[in-house]
Amino acid sequence: MTSQENTINQLDPELADFLKTTLDTGEGIRLPFAAPVIWAVNGTAALKALGGAQYYGGWAVKDEDLEDAAQEWSVDMPANFTQAEISPRNGDTYSAYTARSIAVAPICLRQSWILDGHRFVDYQDGSRRHVQILCMMAVKVDKKYAKWGPVVLSAKGFQARNITDAFKAWEKHTAPMRRKVASLIPPAAFWVVMGTFGDEREFINVGKPGAQSPITPIKAWLSKEVTAEMLAGWFIGNDTAREMKDLREQADEWAQAWREPAQVQQPDGFGDDYRPEFEEEIAF
Repeated sequence: MTSQENTINQLDPELADFLKTTLDTGEGIRLPFAAPVIWAVNGTAALKALGGAQYYGGWAVKDEDLEDAAQEWSVDMPANFTQAEISPRNGDTYSAYTARSIAVAPICLRQSWILDGHRFVDYQDGSRRHVQILCMMAVKVDKKYAKWGPVVLSAKGFQARNITDAFKAWEKHTAPMRRKVASLIPPAAFWVVMGTFGDEREFINVGKPGAQSPITPIKAWLSKEVTAEMLAGWFIGNDTAREMKDLREQADEWAQAWREPAQVQQPDGFGDDYRPEFEEEIAF
Protein backbone atom coordinates (compact mmCIF):
# COMPACT_ATOMS: atom_id res chain seq x y z
CA MET A 1 0.00 0.00 0.00
CA THR A 2 1.38 3.41 -0.99
CA SER A 3 1.76 6.36 1.37
CA GLN A 4 -1.18 8.04 -0.38
CA GLU A 5 -3.38 5.00 0.22
CA ASN A 6 -2.30 4.90 3.87
CA THR A 7 -3.23 8.58 4.27
CA ILE A 8 -6.70 8.20 2.78
CA ASN A 9 -7.57 4.91 4.49
CA GLN A 10 -6.90 6.35 7.93
CA LEU A 11 -10.35 7.98 7.90
CA ASP A 12 -12.27 7.12 11.06
CA PRO A 13 -15.01 4.50 10.22
CA GLU A 14 -17.66 6.51 12.13
CA LEU A 15 -16.81 9.60 10.09
CA ALA A 16 -16.92 7.53 6.90
CA ASP A 17 -20.47 6.42 7.78
CA PHE A 18 -21.50 10.06 8.21
CA LEU A 19 -19.92 11.15 4.93
CA LYS A 20 -21.93 8.51 3.05
CA THR A 21 -25.13 10.46 3.84
CA THR A 22 -24.07 14.02 3.02
CA LEU A 23 -26.11 14.31 -0.21
CA ASP A 24 -29.26 12.61 1.12
CA THR A 25 -32.28 14.85 0.48
CA GLY A 26 -33.74 16.83 3.41
CA GLU A 27 -36.33 19.68 3.44
CA GLY A 28 -36.75 29.71 6.61
CA ILE A 29 -34.64 28.12 9.37
CA ARG A 30 -31.31 29.86 9.77
CA LEU A 31 -28.15 27.95 10.50
CA PRO A 32 -26.78 28.43 14.04
CA PHE A 33 -23.34 29.29 12.68
CA ALA A 34 -21.90 31.52 9.98
CA ALA A 35 -22.23 29.93 6.53
CA PRO A 36 -22.52 32.47 3.70
CA VAL A 37 -24.91 31.59 0.88
CA ILE A 38 -23.00 31.26 -2.37
CA TRP A 39 -25.26 31.42 -5.41
CA ALA A 40 -24.72 29.89 -8.82
CA VAL A 41 -24.81 32.82 -11.24
CA ASN A 42 -25.06 32.86 -15.01
CA GLY A 43 -22.53 34.88 -16.95
CA THR A 44 -23.56 37.13 -19.80
CA ALA A 45 -21.82 37.78 -23.12
CA ALA A 46 -22.32 41.54 -22.76
CA LEU A 47 -19.91 41.56 -19.81
CA LYS A 48 -16.94 40.07 -21.66
CA ALA A 49 -14.77 43.02 -20.70
CA LEU A 50 -15.26 42.18 -17.03
CA GLY A 51 -14.41 38.52 -17.42
CA GLY A 52 -14.65 36.32 -14.34
CA ALA A 53 -17.95 34.94 -13.10
CA GLN A 54 -19.91 37.85 -14.59
CA TYR A 55 -18.91 36.74 -18.08
CA TYR A 56 -18.16 33.02 -17.76
CA GLY A 57 -20.60 32.26 -14.94
CA GLY A 58 -19.74 30.82 -11.55
CA TRP A 59 -20.52 31.91 -7.99
CA ALA A 60 -21.46 35.05 -6.10
CA VAL A 61 -21.90 35.87 -2.42
CA LYS A 62 -22.89 39.08 -0.66
CA ASP A 63 -19.73 40.82 0.46
CA GLU A 64 -20.84 41.38 4.04
CA ASP A 65 -21.80 37.71 4.43
CA LEU A 66 -18.39 36.45 3.31
CA GLU A 67 -16.56 39.06 5.37
CA ASP A 68 -18.62 38.27 8.51
CA ALA A 69 -18.00 34.54 8.10
CA ALA A 70 -14.25 35.07 7.67
CA GLN A 71 -14.23 37.10 10.85
CA GLU A 72 -16.28 34.54 12.80
CA TRP A 73 -14.08 31.63 11.71
CA SER A 74 -10.86 33.67 12.10
CA VAL A 75 -9.69 32.98 8.55
CA ASP A 76 -8.45 35.15 5.72
CA MET A 77 -10.77 36.11 2.89
CA PRO A 78 -10.59 33.45 0.14
CA ALA A 79 -8.13 34.73 -2.44
CA ASN A 80 -10.04 33.32 -5.42
CA PHE A 81 -13.00 35.68 -4.81
CA THR A 82 -12.99 39.15 -6.33
CA GLN A 83 -15.28 42.08 -5.58
CA ALA A 84 -18.01 42.99 -8.05
CA GLU A 85 -21.30 44.87 -8.33
CA ILE A 86 -24.28 42.57 -8.89
CA SER A 87 -27.56 43.90 -10.36
CA PRO A 88 -30.60 41.65 -9.92
CA ARG A 89 -33.78 42.19 -11.88
CA ASN A 90 -35.42 44.16 -9.05
CA GLY A 91 -33.15 47.08 -9.98
CA ASP A 92 -31.04 47.16 -6.82
CA THR A 93 -27.26 46.82 -6.89
CA TYR A 94 -25.33 44.77 -4.35
CA SER A 95 -21.67 44.59 -3.50
CA ALA A 96 -20.56 41.00 -3.85
CA TYR A 97 -17.62 38.67 -4.16
CA THR A 98 -17.52 36.41 -7.19
CA ALA A 99 -15.47 33.39 -8.21
CA ARG A 100 -15.52 31.15 -11.25
CA SER A 101 -14.88 28.02 -9.19
CA ILE A 102 -14.72 26.83 -5.59
CA ALA A 103 -13.59 23.66 -3.79
CA VAL A 104 -16.15 22.07 -1.47
CA ALA A 105 -17.07 18.89 0.38
CA PRO A 106 -20.82 18.34 1.01
CA ILE A 107 -22.29 18.12 4.50
CA CYS A 108 -26.04 17.92 3.83
CA LEU A 109 -28.56 18.78 1.12
CA ARG A 110 -32.09 20.11 1.18
CA GLN A 111 -34.36 20.68 -1.80
CA SER A 112 -37.87 21.78 -2.62
CA TRP A 113 -40.02 22.85 -5.56
CA ILE A 114 -41.37 26.41 -5.87
CA LEU A 115 -44.59 27.38 -7.63
CA ASP A 116 -46.57 30.64 -7.42
CA GLY A 117 -44.76 31.83 -4.33
CA HIS A 118 -45.12 28.56 -2.42
CA ARG A 119 -42.58 25.89 -1.56
CA PHE A 120 -43.53 22.23 -1.94
CA VAL A 121 -41.83 19.08 -0.74
CA ASP A 122 -42.53 17.21 -3.98
CA TYR A 123 -42.51 18.23 -7.62
CA GLN A 124 -45.60 20.10 -8.82
CA ASP A 125 -46.43 20.58 -12.48
CA GLY A 126 -44.75 23.82 -13.56
CA SER A 127 -42.69 24.18 -10.39
CA ARG A 128 -39.02 25.09 -10.19
CA ARG A 129 -36.47 23.08 -8.23
CA HIS A 130 -34.48 24.80 -5.47
CA VAL A 131 -31.41 23.12 -3.99
CA GLN A 132 -29.21 24.21 -1.11
CA ILE A 133 -26.17 22.23 -0.03
CA LEU A 134 -24.32 22.94 3.19
CA CYS A 135 -20.64 22.38 2.44
CA MET A 136 -17.20 22.85 3.87
CA MET A 137 -15.19 25.07 1.52
CA ALA A 138 -11.45 24.84 0.96
CA VAL A 139 -8.88 27.30 -0.35
CA LYS A 140 -5.48 26.74 -1.95
CA VAL A 141 -2.56 27.38 0.40
CA ASP A 142 0.92 26.65 -0.95
CA LYS A 143 -0.65 24.59 -3.75
CA LYS A 144 -2.55 22.43 -1.23
CA TYR A 145 -6.20 22.52 -0.20
CA ALA A 146 -6.91 23.81 3.29
CA LYS A 147 -10.27 24.06 5.04
CA TRP A 148 -11.76 27.56 5.01
CA GLY A 149 -15.20 27.20 6.61
CA PRO A 150 -18.85 26.25 6.00
CA VAL A 151 -20.84 27.73 3.12
CA VAL A 152 -24.25 27.04 1.54
CA LEU A 153 -24.40 26.48 -2.21
CA SER A 154 -27.75 27.59 -3.59
CA ALA A 155 -29.34 27.32 -7.03
CA LYS A 156 -32.70 27.08 -8.74
CA GLY A 157 -33.96 25.51 -11.93
CA PHE A 158 -31.41 24.00 -14.29
CA GLN A 159 -28.46 25.12 -12.19
CA ALA A 160 -29.89 23.23 -9.22
CA ARG A 161 -29.61 20.04 -11.24
CA ASN A 162 -26.20 21.05 -12.54
CA ILE A 163 -24.79 21.31 -9.01
CA THR A 164 -26.04 17.89 -7.92
CA ASP A 165 -24.93 16.43 -11.26
CA ALA A 166 -21.46 17.90 -10.70
CA PHE A 167 -21.03 15.89 -7.50
CA LYS A 168 -22.24 12.76 -9.30
CA ALA A 169 -19.90 13.36 -12.24
CA TRP A 170 -16.90 13.73 -9.93
CA GLU A 171 -17.90 10.57 -8.05
CA LYS A 172 -18.14 8.59 -11.30
CA HIS A 173 -14.93 10.03 -12.75
CA THR A 174 -12.85 9.18 -9.68
CA ALA A 175 -14.54 5.85 -8.87
CA PRO A 176 -11.96 3.52 -10.51
CA MET A 177 -9.02 5.01 -8.58
CA ARG A 178 -11.02 5.36 -5.37
CA ARG A 179 -11.99 1.67 -5.58
CA LYS A 180 -8.33 0.83 -6.07
CA VAL A 181 -6.79 2.82 -3.22
CA ALA A 182 -9.67 3.83 -0.90
CA SER A 183 -12.62 1.50 -1.47
CA LEU A 184 -14.19 2.19 1.94
CA ILE A 185 -13.85 5.99 1.79
CA PRO A 186 -16.99 7.85 0.57
CA PRO A 187 -16.80 10.54 -2.14
CA ALA A 188 -17.70 13.28 0.36
CA ALA A 189 -14.30 12.76 1.99
CA PHE A 190 -12.66 14.64 -0.89
CA TRP A 191 -12.67 18.23 -2.08
CA VAL A 192 -14.60 18.72 -5.34
CA VAL A 193 -13.82 21.77 -7.48
CA MET A 194 -16.90 23.06 -9.30
CA GLY A 195 -17.84 26.11 -11.32
CA THR A 196 -16.88 27.19 -14.84
CA PHE A 197 -13.53 26.51 -16.47
CA GLY A 198 -11.44 27.31 -19.52
CA ASP A 199 -10.92 30.30 -21.76
CA GLU A 200 -14.04 29.75 -23.85
CA ARG A 201 -17.39 30.80 -22.42
CA GLU A 202 -19.72 27.79 -22.39
CA PHE A 203 -23.49 28.26 -22.46
CA ILE A 204 -26.59 26.25 -23.25
CA ASN A 205 -30.11 27.42 -24.05
CA VAL A 206 -32.79 26.13 -21.69
CA GLY A 207 -36.55 26.44 -21.52
CA LYS A 208 -39.44 25.83 -23.85
CA PRO A 209 -39.12 26.59 -27.58
CA GLY A 210 -39.74 30.27 -28.21
CA ALA A 211 -38.99 31.18 -24.60
CA GLN A 212 -35.44 29.96 -24.17
CA SER A 213 -32.66 31.69 -22.29
CA PRO A 214 -28.96 30.88 -21.93
CA ILE A 215 -27.24 29.63 -18.82
CA THR A 216 -23.57 29.01 -18.13
CA PRO A 217 -23.76 25.58 -16.47
CA ILE A 218 -21.94 24.75 -13.27
CA LYS A 219 -19.73 21.68 -13.69
CA ALA A 220 -17.19 19.68 -11.72
CA TRP A 221 -13.55 19.97 -12.72
CA LEU A 222 -12.55 16.53 -13.96
CA SER A 223 -8.85 15.90 -14.45
CA LYS A 224 -7.70 13.94 -17.49
CA GLU A 225 -6.36 11.28 -15.15
CA VAL A 226 -6.84 10.49 -11.47
CA THR A 227 -3.87 9.26 -9.48
CA ALA A 228 -3.48 8.11 -5.89
CA GLU A 229 -1.38 11.21 -5.25
CA MET A 230 -4.16 13.46 -6.54
CA LEU A 231 -6.75 11.72 -4.34
CA ALA A 232 -4.50 12.22 -1.34
CA GLY A 233 -4.31 15.92 -2.18
CA TRP A 234 -8.11 16.15 -2.34
CA PHE A 235 -8.65 14.14 0.87
CA ILE A 236 -10.27 16.26 3.60
CA GLY A 237 -8.83 14.30 6.56
CA ASN A 238 -10.28 13.25 9.89
CA ASP A 239 -10.24 16.67 11.56
CA THR A 240 -12.28 18.32 8.80
CA ALA A 241 -14.63 15.33 8.57
CA ARG A 242 -15.18 15.47 12.32
CA GLU A 243 -15.98 19.19 12.12
CA MET A 244 -18.38 18.54 9.22
CA LYS A 245 -20.18 15.90 11.28
CA ASP A 246 -20.58 18.37 14.14
CA LEU A 247 -21.91 21.05 11.78
CA ARG A 248 -24.42 18.57 10.33
CA GLU A 249 -25.77 17.88 13.81
CA GLN A 250 -26.10 21.61 14.49
CA ALA A 251 -27.82 22.11 11.11
CA ASP A 252 -30.51 19.49 11.63
CA GLU A 253 -33.39 21.97 12.05
CA TRP A 254 -32.24 23.83 8.92
CA ALA A 255 -31.98 20.59 6.95
CA GLN A 256 -35.51 19.55 7.95
CA ALA A 257 -37.14 22.94 7.39
CA TRP A 258 -38.20 22.23 3.81
CA ARG A 259 -40.04 19.03 4.68
CA GLU A 260 -43.28 20.99 5.09
CA PRO A 261 -45.03 23.12 2.43
CA ALA A 262 -44.67 26.86 3.06
CA GLN A 263 -44.96 30.27 1.49
CA VAL A 264 -41.66 31.35 -0.04
CA GLN A 265 -39.94 34.15 1.82
CA GLN A 266 -38.71 37.19 -0.05
CA PRO A 267 -35.18 36.60 -1.32
CA ASP A 268 -32.42 37.96 0.87
CA GLY A 269 -30.14 40.01 -1.35
CA PHE A 270 -29.40 39.18 -4.96
CA GLY A 271 -29.55 35.40 -4.65
CA ASP A 272 -32.84 33.92 -5.86
CA ASP A 273 -33.57 36.93 -7.99
CA TYR A 274 -30.23 37.29 -9.71
CA ARG A 275 -30.22 37.89 -13.44
CA PRO A 276 -27.42 39.49 -15.47
CA GLU A 277 -27.87 43.21 -15.99
CA PHE A 278 -27.76 42.78 -19.77
CA GLU A 279 -29.68 40.30 -21.87
CA GLU A 280 -27.76 37.60 -23.69
CA GLU A 281 -27.41 38.08 -27.45
CA ILE A 282 -26.92 34.90 -29.47
CA ALA A 283 -27.08 34.62 -33.22
CA PHE A 284 -28.57 31.50 -34.74
